[in-house]
Formats: sequence, C-alpha cells, structure tokens
Amino acid sequence: MSLRRDRRYTLHVRLDRYDSYLTTFHTRVTATATDQRGTWVRLERSAFYPTAGGQPHDVGTLGSERGVFEVQDVQTRAGDDDVWHLLGGRGDHGANEVAVGESVVGKIDWPRRWRNMQRHSAQHVLSQALVRVSPAFGTLSVSMRGPDCTIDVGGELGEDDLLAAESAANDAARQNHPITAFEVDDSRLGEYALRRPAKVAGLVRLVAIGHYDVVACGGTHLRSSAEVLPIKVVGSERVRGGDTRITFRAGEEAVADYRAKHAAAEALGRAFSAPVQELAERGVRLKEELAAADRQAAKWRGRLAAAYLERLVAEARGGVVSAVLEGEDAALVPDLVEACQALPRTVSLLAGAADGGARLAFVAGPDADLDVRPVLQAALASLGGRGGGRPDRAQGAAEASPAAVRDVLARTLATLTSR
Repeated sequence: MSLRRDRRYTLHVRLDRYDSYLTTFHTRVTATATDQRGTWVRLERSAFYPTAGGQPHDVGTLGSERGVFEVQDVQTRAGDDDVWHLLGGRGDHGANEVAVGESVVGKIDWPRRWRNMQRHSAQHVLSQALVRVSPAFGTLSVSMRGPDCTIDVGGELGEDDLLAAESAANDAARQNHPITAFEVDDSRLGEYALRRPAKVAGLVRLVAIGHYDVVACGGTHLRSSAEVLPIKVVGSERVRGGDTRITFRAGEEAVADYRAKHAAAEALGRAFSAPVQELAERGVRLKEELAAADRQAAKWRGRLAAAYLERLVAEARGGVVSAVLEGEDAALVPDLVEACQALPRTVSLLAGAADGGARLAFVAGPDADLDVRPVLQAALASLGGRGGGRPDRAQGAAEASPAAVRDVLARTLATLTSR
C-alpha cells in the first residue's frame, strides 16, 4: 500500500495533522539537503506545518547538541509527502547544520500558529455560510498570508449577501461546534456531505466543524468554532472572470482591526466635535465645502494671474517676459503658463520658488519662432536641475534659492533679448 493510503505513515510523520495544539516534539534528522537558500532537513516526524492551501508555513526552532537553529521555512516537494525544514542561523558552537541521525527537539512559534489557525478555521465557517446564502457563492480559492484574508467566490455578491454571510458565520461560530480532523479512504467520501469535492485521492484528511461544515483540508485548525470569534468581512471587490474576492479578519486580528478603526473614529469625532455616528455625514459635507473652496480659490488665482500677466506684458523686453514668483505666489505659475501660451510672438520665462525648490516653465507663444527646450536645459544646468517638454513649452525643477533662480532668469533674459 502506498504511503498516502497508510494511516500510520501520516500519523507518525505529520504530527500537525493530528494535534494542531502540539508545540514541542522530539524526533531525529533523516536527511539533509542544501540549495541557494541554505540547509534543509527532513525529520522522522514533524509538527511543523508546510505552506499549502493558502495557509502559511509554521516557523520555530530545532534544538540539538549543536545548539538551537531557527526554522525559517517549511515545504513539501512535488511528488513527495515528506516535510523539509529550512534552517537559519548557527548553533551555540558555531555549527550551521545538523547531522543525519541526530536527535532534535522541535518547537513551534505558537503565536503565529494560533493566528493561522484562527484564520483558517474562520475561513471554513465563512465559506460554509456563503454557500448557505447561495450555492453560487462556492469558494474557488483562499489566501491567509496576513491579517486580511481573502476568499474568492463565484458570482457577484451584493451588500445584503455579505451581511447575511457574515451574520450566519458568527451565529454558527457562537454555537461552539467542535472542530475535528480525521482521515478516510477516498472510497468513503460519498458518506460525507462535503462542501466541495476533494482534490486528492487515497487517504483523505477531512476537517469537520460539528455538523455545520466538512471539507477535505490538510491545514491546522482550532478545537472549537467559538475560538474564531469574531469574524468580520472588511471588504469585497470584483476580480477575474466576474468572480468576487471577499476580505475578512478573524479572532484577535479582527479585534485589533476594530480597535484601530475605533481609535481613529474617536479621534476624528473629537476633531470635529461630533459623535462617531455623524462622521460620515460630516465627511461628505466637508468634501463638498472643500470642493467649493477650491473652485473659489481657482477663480482668485485666475484673477491674480491676469493681473500679473498685464504687468509682465507691460514690462516685456524684446518680445520676452520674465518673472520669478516666490512663496505663496509660486502657486500662480501654472495659470500664468496657460495665459502666456496664448501671447503671440512672445517668449515667457516663468519660475516659482518656494520651500527650497524651484520650478521653471519656459513658453513660446504663437509665431514666437523659438524652441524653448535648449533654453530651459541651459538654465536648469546652472541650477543642477532636470526637465524637458515640447518646443513651445518646456518645464523642469531644481533645488535652488530664489536669488539663484532670479540670477539664472536674468542671464537667460539678457541672452534672448540680445539676439
């Protein structure tokens, strides 16, 4: 019988499949291998979970007579059920690997394992809730690499669907269903109401959440559905092929998310002297007020730019106007650029200087007969800046003082007017 069909093999080699709460175990090294990442070891048995099914791998340590090594990655290899562990660091005596046959003690990073179990068990509960809302919302794929976990489902879910699934998932979790893992031969799978068909053959590991959900799964899980609480859907979006990606948090990570958002909402409430319940309305009103203020400011900038332009034209020398706007006035440069672009037979040398930086814009109006790009490049070279553009409009930036900018524009003006 193949190893995959021999329960004793899985029981003695994959300890994580039978006790997700096991954090310390004794074993021996059965093989080692090296690659560009470092040294990998295979153990006689292991409680370390390898990356699979959207759940990240465990980390932890392996202790031996040579010292304690970090377990940084855990993987299985294609066509091979054995688990390999990537070791990092050196032992207490400077050794950087362990020997075949050596006895070691494995210790799992429990906080990471716990978070992964909360995520994974919550995903099972929420996936079952989704198909109970509608059979069309079956789980296609999952990702649990961080606090914000995702479930991709078929079809498009409305807001009411998401709320119904979230409520059903939390209701089911509160019923404190026992979560159990067991293995059956694939010939017996028809005896179970699987949420989705198993993707493996031979000896298949099933995870059951009471009578609420059962599905083929190789991951680590909690002992009770109540330990996943709360489950919070935090968003959804349409993805490839018209499917929907649901983002959720569970357990301690859902509580942490609530605390952060509540703290932010309370701070905003104090800033606006408004209860949290009114913040959305206040935000909409503030956005409208800011838009109106921006429109009003744009009008005033246009008027100021027109006044500047009138003065510049009056002071023009040889068909060239020049201006350096400093401080708050530098915000008028874009409006001046647009206005100067329409001045016939006129070249405009414009600059805005504020906060230690400068932006230059050289413009040639209709029939000005000048490519302003090389003129701008020469000016920027003097200031240590860079830029480019079209023959009739070129712009750039540099870190320069207003005095330096005024000096460069004065020399540029003298060059152009002496042609």
